[in-house]
Amino acid sequence: MKKTLLLFLFLISHSFYTQEYIFGKITSEQNIELSGVLILNTRTDEKTYSDSDGNFMISAKNNDALRFVKQKFDRITYSVKPEDFKNSIKITLIKSVVEIEEVEIKTKLTGNLREDARRVESVRKVKLNKEIAKYIAEKSDPEIIKPRGGEFVQPVGQGFSVGKVSNQADQIDLAEEFLEILGEDYFTDLGLKKSEISSFIFHVMSGLDLKNAYKYGYLKGNDIAQFRKQAEIKINDFRKLK
Repeated sequence: MKKTLLLFLFLISHSFYTQEYIFGKITSEQNIELSGVLILNTRTDEKTYSDSDGNFMISAKNNDALRFVKQKFDRITYSVKPEDFKNSIKITLIKSVVEIEEVEIKTKLTGNLREDARRVESVRKVKLNKEIAKYIAEKSDPEIIKPRGGEFVQPVGQGFSVGKVSNQADQIDLAEEFLEILGEDYFTDLGLKKSEISSFIFHVMSGLDLKNAYKYGYLKGNDIAQFRKQAEIKINDFRKLK
């Protein structure tokens, strides 16, 4: 009788435990598996990320709202249903619509399609050349180009050959990857303006150990976790620096 009761209690507790988690896969409209998607349970504030195959697991209860966020994709919110605890769910993210800047045409159109297309192209080239010239004239942020500990600095003099550089990524590469994985919304939720995000990422990275990420050219899960922890610590310090 005792053995039967213990087995019954075990099965109940096991069933209750497994039903606390949602398993799923995230793909694009083209059925491409999406990694680095942020999954947020809005009730518990628990967060996780999809793996390299688009798979994820997160604890949840019936009617919980799961939010899926990835840069360059429309965010969606999914309401958990009872059957989701028995079967893996599939989430499809849709690419965000990119608004193309309107080009003002000041020259009079001729009605000849080929000629008018050439004139419009010329207007765009002039504008692009102006923007490139403006960018080149701007001074680089000294905090970005300043060498960090352990980085190579070219000595003054005739110079010498250092051979092939072993690192597969630089600071800007990793900063862009942090932004890609975490998404812009993560930083705005911290209270940052969009114009402050890049500076804040470099500010946080300056205190992280990313030697392996630089060497191999990509971020791992512990790098993301390390960044998120430091971001929450440094956000107040960053506000004081402004």
